[in-house]
Amino acid sequence: MTPFVGRDTELAVLRGALEATGRAGVRVVAVTGDPGIGKTRLLSEFGEVARRRGARVLSGSATRGHRSPPLAPLLDALVDGARCNTGQVDPGDPPTDSTASIHLVRDLVNRAGEADGNRLVVLVDDMHWADEATVALLAQLVRSPSPMPLLVVLAYRPRQAPVRLHTALVAAPGDERVREIALGPLTEQDAQTLLGGQRGGPWRWALYRHSDGNPLHLHALAAAATGLYDTASVVVGELPVAVRMRTVGELETASPLARTVLDAAAVAGEVFEPALVAQIGQCTDTEVHRALDELAGLDLVRPVAGDQLIGFRHSVVWRAVYDAASPGWQLAAHGRAAAVLYRRGAPPQALAPHVARSARPGDLAAVTMLHRAALTVQTHAPVTAVSWLRAALRLLPHQPDHDRRRVVLLVRLAQLTAVTGDLTGSRNALHEALRLLQRRPTTRRAHAVSLCVMVELALSRPAEAGALARAELAALPATQGIGRAMLAFELACLELAAGHADVARDLAAVAHTVAQQHAVRPAEVTTLALLAVADTAALDLPPARRRLDQAVNLLDAMLDGEFVRSLRAAAWVIEAEILHERFDDALRHLDRAVAAARHSGNLPLLARLQAALVVALQARGRLPQARQCVQQAVELATAVGGEREVTVARTLRAWIDSQVGATGDGPPEADTLPAVPDGPYALLVRRIQVEIGLAGGDPAGNCPTNGDRLPASDLCSQVSWCEAMTRAELAAGRADRAAHWADRAAAVAAVFDLPGHTGLALLARAHVLAAEHPARAVAAAQVAARELASVGMVVDAARARMVSVGPLAALGLVDDSYREVKAVQAAFEACGAHRLARQAVLERRRLAARASRRTRPDESADVVGLDRLTRRERQVAALVSQGLTNRRVAQELFVTEKTVEMHLANIFAKLGVSSRAAVARLIGATGNPSDAPVPAGEVATT
Repeated sequence: MTPFVGRDTELAVLRGALEATGRAGVRVVAVTGDPGIGKTRLLSEFGEVARRRGARVLSGSATRGHRSPPLAPLLDALVDGARCNTGQVDPGDPPTDSTASIHLVRDLVNRAGEADGNRLVVLVDDMHWADEATVALLAQLVRSPSPMPLLVVLAYRPRQAPVRLHTALVAAPGDERVREIALGPLTEQDAQTLLGGQRGGPWRWALYRHSDGNPLHLHALAAAATGLYDTASVVVGELPVAVRMRTVGELETASPLARTVLDAAAVAGEVFEPALVAQIGQCTDTEVHRALDELAGLDLVRPVAGDQLIGFRHSVVWRAVYDAASPGWQLAAHGRAAAVLYRRGAPPQALAPHVARSARPGDLAAVTMLHRAALTVQTHAPVTAVSWLRAALRLLPHQPDHDRRRVVLLVRLAQLTAVTGDLTGSRNALHEALRLLQRRPTTRRAHAVSLCVMVELALSRPAEAGALARAELAALPATQGIGRAMLAFELACLELAAGHADVARDLAAVAHTVAQQHAVRPAEVTTLALLAVADTAALDLPPARRRLDQAVNLLDAMLDGEFVRSLRAAAWVIEAEILHERFDDALRHLDRAVAAARHSGNLPLLARLQAALVVALQARGRLPQARQCVQQAVELATAVGGEREVTVARTLRAWIDSQVGATGDGPPEADTLPAVPDGPYALLVRRIQVEIGLAGGDPAGNCPTNGDRLPASDLCSQVSWCEAMTRAELAAGRADRAAHWADRAAAVAAVFDLPGHTGLALLARAHVLAAEHPARAVAAAQVAARELASVGMVVDAARARMVSVGPLAALGLVDDSYREVKAVQAAFEACGAHRLARQAVLERRRLAARASRRTRPDESADVVGLDRLTRRERQVAALVSQGLTNRRVAQELFVTEKTVEMHLANIFAKLGVSSRAAVARLIGATGNPSDAPVPAGEVATT
């Protein structure tokens, strides 16, 4: 049996009604909802609860389509209950008149309740099929006193229930004897629990969306969805027999006319026009309207709000009815539907479902129409577009005269199958298209090759992709603009992945020039963003920033329709923004791009965007959100099937877990991660794996022996890599190697001149200085924290502040150290970095333990520290001790504010303090004047 989920609130209401039925009287609870929503299961669960609480539970059900005696549902329950509970035999043949039945029911109620004096619970399912006498008795029970406690729980479909049933259950205002529980859809979380571990998250999310939260529909779709390649479309195969029979069984009482009209409606579509149904079913309009009224009474069809259309209750019902129709009748009906829609001048997407089923091979008009229909829906329903393209290819004759058209269809099919995540199917279609195309270089062939290069790269075949692109590009004439531009762009991506930034820039510039000439805005944005990334990798930052700004302006000006067609451009822009530490801008674009990719069903780009979203959320300290996104990233990457995407996603998940791990979580399993792939972002993945090893207490296990050979393809990650390697080497006891990595971090950061890079380099330096030079370590860590916080890298900023805790205590400033670690703990907890927060807690305990042994430097030490200051530093210290801000100090000394900050950093380091207040305390305690002579041998500097 499937787990019982999502009805805790409703079950609590029923338990409350049971507890309230503790004295003489009757209570009635009506459980209402659509078919399959879970009414029967709720009654069953409550019955078990009531039995465990000592109540007598009797169950019955109304029967569809049969002439039942009066009060049959209640009689069935009570007679069975009387036999089981009292040992009495059946009370004879059921009475045929309502009055006698009512007396019999009352007698059985009394006997069942008097068996042991416990509360009596009567559960009656499917009350929408109940007879009039049963409804009348319910009305009497609600409004009449009862000599014993009785709880009646009814379940029924409100759309099919007689009006009198609703009237009988209407209580007076404030009357608690009658309650209604309207069952609504399951939540997405409950639906995921119900599905268990079946397939991946995108599949479960799509099923939930298409099931409308109905458990019956959810299980039906889970069993029948064979063609789910994206999050926008569900291709339903054969429904389970039980579901199909249950749905068709609802037609037992329907007239032959209603059955014919329903079959015709199923051919017309899930939502249909009655006039079209009349022509498909060869009925009159009057007959159709009469049949629809009957079908609406059975709740099989419902009117569409705000329109003159009618729709099936749910897509599962529509598919069950459609599958139940005979195949030959279906084909003829689709032919009639296509003929009517042709005469009306219907759009291609309305004709396509019928033409795909009824057209014959060789029908070129049908091929054209199906191609046009696929182009119309490709951005929001790619799976549907793929099915129509395949139908068109099936109808197209296999003759040389039609090879050109077949190539066009195959290339479009390959493009859309790649979008839906079927990369192997896309590759097969492209290879067939290239086989049909002549070796003569043309724009059409260049387009096909460009797509093939992109797919090969997505399938982790960079060597094949590069060889194909170079061979095709070499064969193109220099005047081949569009074809050369497409190939140049794909080859630029490959060269950038290989670390050849200058070559990638030249190729991307060619593609950008052509995009500008032809005014193709998506291509302009894509090439600008690629150029920005390539410029950054080539350490040419001014043009990189300029091109990124241009790309962002073009992207933000796009309307939604154009934006959906530019998702690849958005992905490149977002990655460039992350490289340039524009995390808030990246998150803004990610919100729009992820929603568009999900709506359009573009799985490969959605997987890429989810990975970028995890990185941006982590940088901004939104770790709980990052943890949710990273699981989706893993499932999407697995669905796409690319080796690189899976590796990156799994590594990101372990990384986030290493920071977010809740209390009781074990260390992350670094050794279970996949091997690091070559190519783009390889260094980022390797750095994260080192981070995971450090979090798990095994820095050496994930510390590569050839770490000095950094891939040029990921220059932008080198500073973070060096900072991680600094910590790993220190943890392994290799201080000289740690200093080497800190030096490399400083050298790379100086080239990039980005606050985040500078902050990470200073953080690496602070790690190295912490043991031997605590004062300098404090100064470096505090500047690092400010730099990192300035670009929103809050987790790294908190890590930098954490580094200063130990050195502050070593300098004797235990109070300052304790305040700092307390603030760091709060910062980690605010980010959701629970594992890091626990490290701060441990440090607080160590500080508290040594508080009793705390000492303060004597005055002579203070004087020695002040004597180490230059003349200008003493002047700055004196002004700071007077409470002046950095700006006021700069004005007093006629220097820049940046110079004052530099002097303050040196003052903090030399005095071994971490705050302006500490400087003021030392100045006040020693009375050291700002114009004191410079110590012997020291050069006065500014």
